[in-house]
Amino acid sequence: MHMANELLSIPVATGTLAIAAGSLGFICRKVRQVIAAEKLALMGILGAFVFAAQMVNFQLPAMPGTSGHMVGAVLLAIILGPHLAAIVITSVVIVQCLIFQDGGLLALGCNIINMALVPSYLGYFLYRTITNGRFSSLKVYIGAMLASVITMEAGAILVAIQAAMSGVLAVPLSTFLITMIGVHFLVGFVEGLVTVTVLAYLQQLRPDIVADSLPGTVRLSKNAVLATLGILAVLIGTGLSLLASDLPDGLEWSYAERPDEPGFETVVSNPDSRITAVDDFQSKYSLMPDYSARASKLGDVADQEEADIGAGWTSFAGIVGSAVTMAVIWLTAWMLRRKKAS
Repeated sequence: MHMANELLSIPVATGTLAIAAGSLGFICRKVRQVIAAEKLALMGILGAFVFAAQMVNFQLPAMPGTSGHMVGAVLLAIILGPHLAAIVITSVVIVQCLIFQDGGLLALGCNIINMALVPSYLGYFLYRTITNGRFSSLKVYIGAMLASVITMEAGAILVAIQAAMSGVLAVPLSTFLITMIGVHFLVGFVEGLVTVTVLAYLQQLRPDIVADSLPGTVRLSKNAVLATLGILAVLIGTGLSLLASDLPDGLEWSYAERPDEPGFETVVSNPDSRITAVDDFQSKYSLMPDYSARASKLGDVADQEEADIGAGWTSFAGIVGSAVTMAVIWLTAWMLRRKKAS
């Protein structure tokens, strides 16, 4: 659900970036009170896991022309709490934008709001509301599933509203909104299945890792669980990502491209030359656009139609992205802990 630059006007882009920056500043102040040394490794490895998982676009059931990928904010909010989850997902979104040109530079604020801030807090609230009271595994799984679906839909609604506020839609907001909601319901359902699977794994082996500790018996050391999650992140980033669908994701399918409808015309029109200039700038300086080798020297506009998108480069991008994400998360957490100590 990464928004492209063309979906936004300059005022909406700058306004949402300011909102995202202000919100993250507030969150960082709150996090200093709760961040602990034992959380650092878990934050980094989960960040790498989510980065790798987002590389895997899966074809949506009953929709042959489109694909989707998980966001991971609800999963992280349940395990880490909403504050740390928001920071981890924000780190993922920033790395994707700056290194891999996944999501527009002007859309960075919107993508942080839609994929990190709103899902982390809304998802955690929904999960805690549903699981409140006497514990049952069924309530945990239902809560995780519903939180995943609802937050995915909330992000889809925000995308439609932000595009409408920017004045770039060539169709009524209601038309675009209905399409986004329909497509992303399926994406949210698949994300819910992944979230439930990971929670079931942790509940069986190391339930105390979850922020609000799930009842259960500890059967594996914390380091062993972290190692398995790290290995899984590597396998997904280097192996499973090679099987990712090349179909447009739900957002692109909703407004730009529909392989199953050859006559489809884009429903977005943004003639602002500044948007094109930002696209060109991002294309010139992204190190691995679209998770592949650059087709031109750094500083030149890359023609990704000529880029090497072989399996080796995809796997390499998965490793690099996961490693950089971990580094960004650890550096952020370390800086916040230093401020807390001082």
